[in-house]
Amino acid sequence: MRHPPPTPGAFTTFNNNAVFFPPANYTSWRTIYGRTLQLPDESLLMTWEDYPPEPPTVYFPIYRSIDGGATWSEYSRVHDTMNGWGLRYQPFLYQLDQAWGKYAVGTILMAGASVPSDLSQAYIDLYASTDNAKTWQFVSHIAYGKGPETVTNGNAAIWEPYLMSYNGKMICFFSDQRDPAHAQKLVAVTTSDLVTWSADFDVVVYPTYADRPGMATVAHIESTNQYVMTYEYCGSQQCRAYYRVSSSPLTFASVQGLPIVSNDTAIAPVGSPYVIWTLHPNRTDGSGLIIMNGASREEVFVNEDTAHTNGWKRVNVGQWSSYSRSLRIIQVAGQKRLLLGNGGNMVSDSSCNWVVCGVVPIPT
Repeated sequence: MRHPPPTPGAFTTFNNNAVFFPPANYTSWRTIYGRTLQLPDESLLMTWEDYPPEPPTVYFPIYRSIDGGATWSEYSRVHDTMNGWGLRYQPFLYQLDQAWGKYAVGTILMAGASVPSDLSQAYIDLYASTDNAKTWQFVSHIAYGKGPETVTNGNAAIWEPYLMSYNGKMICFFSDQRDPAHAQKLVAVTTSDLVTWSADFDVVVYPTYADRPGMATVAHIESTNQYVMTYEYCGSQQCRAYYRVSSSPLTFASVQGLPIVSNDTAIAPVGSPYVIWTLHPNRTDGSGLIIMNGASREEVFVNEDTAHTNGWKRVNVGQWSSYSRSLRIIQVAGQKRLLLGNGGNMVSDSSCNWVVCGVVPIPT
């Protein structure tokens, strides 16, 4: 069993720092799917899928750090106040940088799957906090799946919401098993007020029924004004990480998906990828770096803004691998750093799972 190192100093760099140890009575994976957010006061929030025994219904915990991720404490809980089923799967945090409907700049959004304990159906629901994540209110249903909410082909399940804003619209990407012609595909919906959502439209679809593109994340390459999406390509590609680059996050369906393969040893990240973009820490010309990771590797994979297929470079960041390990650029004592959020892995010995984070220099 792995053990995290001693608690680091405040506002330093570190790896595999403990955020939460689940009690012995936790079920399933115990914890998984960590997500983070930094607020304007530079405090950090972290959430994850949490598996305490039921009843009562499950919820998304919110933990907070005010010392650069060195120490954490429980701050709030996001409960399923609409369906009464439990907020069970794939939380995602987003802070508004513009007003949306009645929700002001600075409002924090939480999207995630509300699912009853028998996994019979699911909503992807949206919650909001107007007091910096202390309290939460239901906002809207984003999508509904009649279930069962399992990965069995043919079950009408929905998974893995990812929020981003673009040209006055909030976009929610998610994985969709509801189309009888496809075991799973990637779709998106949009809204202008966070309350009423559009019909879904295809984002990534493959002609073979059993292929399962999923787990979309998207980053804006600011220097080229392009958008990069990563996703896992399960089925015929055994969940290898793929990417697409488009001039708009609404047009990924029209461009080709390409596998991510390191340019030194031809290693490919597999499963639950996550991508971000950041300005290059050592340049002043406005160029940046695409940074992604996948569940199968501890390293991150870094590429230039051009996103060439032969441009992916493995960089060791010293952080344990994790299912859907999240990435975020944060400010720590005046310096930009990379925050990695680990919720654990889908392993048979779930006693190995707890929540950790890492704060490291931006890998180049």
